[in-house]
Amino acid sequence: MKIALYIAGFLLFLNSCTIITSTNAPGKAEKAFPKTMIGKYELVYPESFQGMMEGAELKTTVEIKSDELIMNSGEGDSHMKINDSISVTKLGKQYYLCMGKAPVLNVFKVIKKGKDLELHSMNAKTEVTADQLRPFFSEVTTSSSVDEETGEITDSYTVTIDDKKIDSYYKSDIIHVEPFTLKRVK
Repeated sequence: MKIALYIAGFLLFLNSCTIITSTNAPGKAEKAFPKTMIGKYELVYPESFQGMMEGAELKTTVEIKSDELIMNSGEGDSHMKINDSISVTKLGKQYYLCMGKAPVLNVFKVIKKGKDLELHSMNAKTEVTADQLRPFFSEVTTSSSVDEETGEITDSYTVTIDDKKIDSYYKSDIIHVEPFTLKRVK
């Protein structure tokens, strides 16, 4: 039951923004997580996500080792090996965490805040259009889906990242600003 609430809440959270996936990762792939990221964390969900899951116990632990990320939300460990289902890339001094496999990557900009890490997704605010995204990416493709219950049409986008423009995208006013936070516990 707990996992069903978690999935339902996550889907509601994703509906509060425009989904952006990428065909490529920014920068160059790293062979291991940087030493500054290695450690044990508790995942703190964005505020809008927490509000949708009131009453549910959403304690998720994350352990980052040099070659894998291990998540546990009370249903057992989920191991994600680096350069298998997860990768970390570096562009200049900036790190990005990518989940999935090309051509469908979920990309997160990793920002170190003291001992903690903030994971900023590439998702945009609701109602963002392909025309608003084009200045930040070398290619933008639109996908539409229809909600069977409401008949509402939702657009999502697949982009090709241009390393020279990705920083300006994260600084833009169209990005969904609520990060996931990895709060260090050890």
